[in-house]
Amino acid sequence: MARSTKRRKLRRTVAVVGDGQTERIYFSDIRDTDRPKNLSIFPDYPRKIGSYQGVLERAIELAGDYDTVFALIDLDKVIQDKQQPVYAREKRVAEASGVTVLENNPCFEIWLLLHFQFSGKSFDNCGEVVRELAKKKCLPGYDKSEKYLSNARLYKSLRHLIETKAIPNAKLLENGEDDKNLLYPKAQIFKFFEWYFLYKSYSDK
Repeated sequence: MARSTKRRKLRRTVAVVGDGQTERIYFSDIRDTDRPKNLSIFPDYPRKIGSYQGVLERAIELAGDYDTVFALIDLDKVIQDKQQPVYAREKRVAEASGVTVLENNPCFEIWLLLHFQFSGKSFDNCGEVVRELAKKKCLPGYDKSEKYLSNARLYKSLRHLIETKAIPNAKLLENGEDDKNLLYPKAQIFKFFEWYFLYKSYSDK
């Protein structure tokens, strides 16, 4: 008598690679809050990865082991160090390896700001975004310390604003992008969430 076998549902694996404590804690909160079915999110933020080169290299390494790999790049240092041509070449290499590169300009905090307001303002550095974000109308007292970020549970507390505010605002920035203005804000992390919510809607059925 033939042995009956059950088809096992495959578990999709996703790696998210970046160079920041904020992102590491934020993506860990996604995993801990949603615990999505058939999906494993592995925040991968070596504390001393050091640069966008390190992010892209690590993402390329992971591309062979994960179904989907996202590399988060903050453009503030790229622009400050005038490395745009080198970065553009290395980005193309990563994308050719199957990595999805998501750019934030100047930094990850622009994504958080878009939960509260649309802003096409050019920020000179991340500190300016943090100061805007810490105002009363957004996240009063916001700071980048591990203690604050861990207690704030930013994904869980702001999740209700992602589809109604953050994603539409981030897409507006894409539509208005000015190639001549290096400081024009970007929050391409919205592409992760468009993918994630679509995938989650199917896997939860």
